[in-house]
Amino acid sequence: MTDTAKMISISYIKSTRGIIQLVAVLSILSIVTGVATLTGTAKINFVADQLPSSAIESAGFTGALTGFLIFLTSYGLRQRWRAAWYVTLFLVPTVTIQGILQSSVFSTPIVLLSLVVFLILLSKRRQFDRNVTLTDTQIAAGLALVGAQAYGTIGTYALRSDFRGIDTLLDAFYFTLVTGSTVGYGDATPVSESGFARLFALSVLIVSTATFAVALGTLLTPAIENRFTEAMNMTDDTELDQLSDHIVIAGHDQLTVPVVDDLRGDCPLLIISDTNAQSSATDSDVLEIHGSRTSNDTLERARLDTARAVVIATEDDAEDIMTAITVRNRDDNIWIVAAATNKENIEKFRFVGINTIISPALVGGELLAESARTQQDATTEVAQHLQKERLKNK
Repeated sequence: MTDTAKMISISYIKSTRGIIQLVAVLSILSIVTGVATLTGTAKINFVADQLPSSAIESAGFTGALTGFLIFLTSYGLRQRWRAAWYVTLFLVPTVTIQGILQSSVFSTPIVLLSLVVFLILLSKRRQFDRNVTLTDTQIAAGLALVGAQAYGTIGTYALRSDFRGIDTLLDAFYFTLVTGSTVGYGDATPVSESGFARLFALSVLIVSTATFAVALGTLLTPAIENRFTEAMNMTDDTELDQLSDHIVIAGHDQLTVPVVDDLRGDCPLLIISDTNAQSSATDSDVLEIHGSRTSNDTLERARLDTARAVVIATEDDAEDIMTAITVRNRDDNIWIVAAATNKENIEKFRFVGINTIISPALVGGELLAESARTQQDATTEVAQHLQKERLKNK
């Protein structure tokens, strides 16, 4: 592996998107290891012999459960929820301990991966700064689900004398859960002599099934909407939430096409387009959002707080200056590069706090004059010089 490939790999692993995917991989490996431990097909004998079988089986079961929980928290990490970061930070060391106790052939990779994930995740605390926000529909669905379980559990326990297999509050909760999920094992049923208990069981079935359907609908609707978004070549907020160390192209026209082509592949790119049409220069590796580039809401969606730089290079100097003012007001330190179509506006660009200002007309005029003066292709010399500088910096 070349040094460049190593640097790219390390940079990806340390990125926010990379650590989220590592967490997902760790969750899958934890589930696989837990299942393999329970089946007894992947035990390391000289380690397993030193531990009681009950400890190994418990580690296998809890390991699979922990892997499932980590997989759920990876969704929260994609949303940059601080709560998901805390939960994952607690669960990852648990995987390490479970991997040691499981004494499986998968134990070594899962222990090493969990340590790497924990260290990188610990350093990414600032990236996960969002509080969990629930919509009114999600809150209502959650309350309805809790209410249905409480209704079934309390009612079944109160009528336990009319049920077979119901002796404790846990039995009542179990009956309500399997009834609402339509599994119905048949080990807990109302006695045939009690018509009221049978009617109550039917009410539990109707109420619980309805609330389960509402909860699933609330959970699956955002995923379906994201699929529609991807099919229509639009960028959703989930993709934007994972952006870090990216370059924002504020405004897109013919002047920015070569900029996008040159930057593509070097780092993540996000284009802010004022029109609703998909830009012809974008593809799957370039994200695009639609909205006013002078709007604070649009710039917030563009994740300026994690961006590397902003490029403002359209043929509308007035709009570019307003964009630069808005960007600078939101972030005093971000690097801004701009193109001044009219060289008379260079001082105005500099006044609003742009770091690098290029005037295509001025640079083009100087290149034309130099080529006429020397009878040499000045543009080729400039291109070769820029190529050498790029290779030197890599």
